[in-house]
Amino acid sequence: MKAAVYYLALIAVIDRRLDELQEDVGELPEQVRRARLAVEHHQGLVNETRGIIEEIHAFRARAHITLQELRDREQRLSEQQFRVRNNREFDALTREIQTVRAERERIEQELRNSVGKLENLEAILHRQEEELARAQQELAELEHALQLLNTDQNEEVLRLQQWRQRLSEKLPKELLGEYERIRSFHPDALVPVRRESCSGCFNRVTPQRLVEIRMHRDRVFRCEHCGRILYPEERLPELEEVAEVVA
Repeated sequence: MKAAVYYLALIAVIDRRLDELQEDVGELPEQVRRARLAVEHHQGLVNETRGIIEEIHAFRARAHITLQELRDREQRLSEQQFRVRNNREFDALTREIQTVRAERERIEQELRNSVGKLENLEAILHRQEEELARAQQELAELEHALQLLNTDQNEEVLRLQQWRQRLSEKLPKELLGEYERIRSFHPDALVPVRRESCSGCFNRVTPQRLVEIRMHRDRVFRCEHCGRILYPEERLPELEEVAEVVA
């Protein structure tokens, strides 16, 4: 029966391949995330500008109706001036006509100003829509690239994860937990001893410790400097075939 450290070494081989696959993905997920934020930003600007344009169009529609009502009212008041019986009534109608006329002129001025505003906003909206289209295109290309990469990797990742799970079941939970804890500091949590040194931190392994590592294959030895789990160099050939299959 194989020692626990052997199964742990197999898990390390699998983890190394999973790490490689993750490296292949690289910054694509982060690029996709940033591209999505950019699309949301540009979409927000477009929506805001469209909203302002809609408000101006709504104002213009209301203003035309209001102007007609004010003209009608001004005409009625002017006609009433010819039927007044005293100066007080005439002056009151005159003030009311002036108020109506001032309101009408204010609205007419706002209408004239709105034409220029609409032209500027339409130009701004055109630029914003172009920027949004470019951002959407970039996002679509990045998402497509990520999807293709994930599709190529999914089958292999699933196979490796299943294999890893079966190997994990052969290990004591404490040993697997220790390995996972070391991996939080060193991705290569289990490394071979090469040239009498830890191949993780390259610090020398004492001759006595080397003898213990070689003799006690069922025990787990850690580097006294970096804490990585050590694997005897002479036992590496039994992992090479596995590494080739994994790769």
